[in-house]
Amino acid sequence: MHFGPSKKQESGIFTGIKELRPAHFLKFKEGKCEIKRYWKLETKECNDTFEEAKDKVRELLTDSIKRQTVSDVPIATLLSGGLDSSLVTAVVAENMKDKKLTTYSIDYEDNDKYFKKTAFTVSLDEHYIDVMSKEFNTNHIYKTISQDDVVKYLENSLYARDYPGMTDIESSLLWFSKEIAKDYRVILSGECADEFFGGYPWFYRKELNDRELFPWINNLEYRQNLLNKDLQNDINLKEIVEKEYTNTINELSEEDRKKKDKKLFYINMTHFMQCLLDRKDRMTMHATLEARVPFADTKLVEYLWNLPFEYKYNENTEKYLLRKAFEGVIPEEVLWRKKNPYPKTHHPKFKEEVSKLLKKRLENKDSKMYKIFNIDEINKLLDENDENDILPWYRSTYDKTTTYCVFI
Repeated sequence: MHFGPSKKQESGIFTGIKELRPAHFLKFKEGKCEIKRYWKLETKECNDTFEEAKDKVRELLTDSIKRQTVSDVPIATLLSGGLDSSLVTAVVAENMKDKKLTTYSIDYEDNDKYFKKTAFTVSLDEHYIDVMSKEFNTNHIYKTISQDDVVKYLENSLYARDYPGMTDIESSLLWFSKEIAKDYRVILSGECADEFFGGYPWFYRKELNDRELFPWINNLEYRQNLLNKDLQNDINLKEIVEKEYTNTINELSEEDRKKKDKKLFYINMTHFMQCLLDRKDRMTMHATLEARVPFADTKLVEYLWNLPFEYKYNENTEKYLLRKAFEGVIPEEVLWRKKNPYPKTHHPKFKEEVSKLLKKRLENKDSKMYKIFNIDEINKLLDENDENDILPWYRSTYDKTTTYCVFI
């Protein structure tokens, strides 16, 4: 409720049990527990020119991708036709000259029929996937998930995650992973480029960039109102989020805390990226599939940490440095394609089905929902005549559907 879609560091689902944070180890000896951090970002002076940074980024990322292709079993890549997955695919394909690379993409039933362009989802993927597949002669496999399966896998993905998750983009990923696992056991994916190269809108859009806390958290006041009236008196969501944000930022040096781009880089790594990696790892491993993410390489991340933000966002273009670093490697129309998020369903049937599920839950007056949530507000969300379309959770969804899924 507080941090969605991300979550508080160390929080687990069981009372009294915490998760071990990334880059930490735990040593238990003679009844004593010791936790230490073994890796962190270090701020160092870097005077590399933009041209030098381009060359270094290309070298580091190419090396990371090649190292992660080492496997005892055949590998495949995910290919959405976006910049990140296309770069991974290009390097892997060039590195497999004696073999034909298999690539995969996912789409939703009738998405071409119901697609609506938004500020975030600007185009469908198929054309760009075809361009990449032809350019690198990949064996591309399109997987199309039905609306029934998107809904069906909502519950399955919750069990796979062991934690409240990202709803339809998790259910579709679990289904997709099971499909890939029929033929492959290892895939390479393009996650983590946005966090380190400034790809998300809150890195450059002023109304998001100026938010005082985690910029992807929408409408904390409204989330507070979604709690049961009794809980609203006991829980202050904003105070909890403020404390987490302050504790996280205080891990930085005093000098780095004064720099907005450093703070954004860090909280994206510690919170938003962890959410996506947790989703990817749990959905794929639940399907006995191993997903590797070359953009999360520590050498690359350490280098990017010390580069000026102006290298990463320039000429009103997100991930500018990454694009320039790989000019001539992938087709221009893919290289400069506007960022698109992970694909979502645009079919009205999905919204209809999840609203039915939510209404069914509400029929059970003994449901824990009545002890946790403000049911009047949930009913308002279900009222199609209610013009109030506040979106409490950040997503590429621009209607109430994601909110329905959260409550289900």
